[in-house]
Amino acid sequence: MAVVAPGGIPAPSFERPRTLVHPGPRADVRLAHVAAQGARQIRLSLPQGTCLHEGLTQALAAAGVQSAAMALMGGDLAEVAYCLPIPDPEGQLMATYGEPKVLRGASLLRGSATLGQDDQGAPVIHCHASFADADGGVRGGHVLTPHTVVGQRPVTVLVSVLGGVALRLGFDDETRLNMLKPHAVKSETAKFETVTTTAGAHHG
Repeated sequence: MAVVAPGGIPAPSFERPRTLVHPGPRADVRLAHVAAQGARQIRLSLPQGTCLHEGLTQALAAAGVQSAAMALMGGDLAEVAYCLPIPDPEGQLMATYGEPKVLRGASLLRGSATLGQDDQGAPVIHCHASFADADGGVRGGHVLTPHTVVGQRPVTVLVSVLGGVALRLGFDDETRLNMLKPHAVKSETAKFETVTTTAGAHHG
């Protein structure tokens, strides 16, 4: 608890912050990292009716991109499916995801996403975003991109290509969760490039 110092200003608190302990064995490496090569960027404009997952993965596959960090910079969502973290009912994990929520007619405020691959090489997108409902209420969470569809205003996405990096989905012993883990690979792209692409993968 902060103590109020003379003059009404709270005195600094030196209490130990809350510590969260994951259920598995503690990993020796606390931060796995691989340096990306090049400075290639792609700007995408996803039109109305586009499934967010298909629009992103198909456009980036056509550009030869397998790993990327993405900034979602606004637009409309005709439908967005998302979920929030909750305590694990079975007590086996630090947290898990709750039941999916579906919001229709939302305005995308901002978001971030990561592109990688699963163990079969299929594209995987991990996305968090905030958005406003029709009444202006702000919501957000983990976005289920295969069940999210672009609305009237196109969704603009700035893609930073992670050249020389493969992000592969794998089981993490400490958290007991599947995570995207970085691996170094050869890269042929080592230049700056900005491309404007309009994706045409539409939700059917």
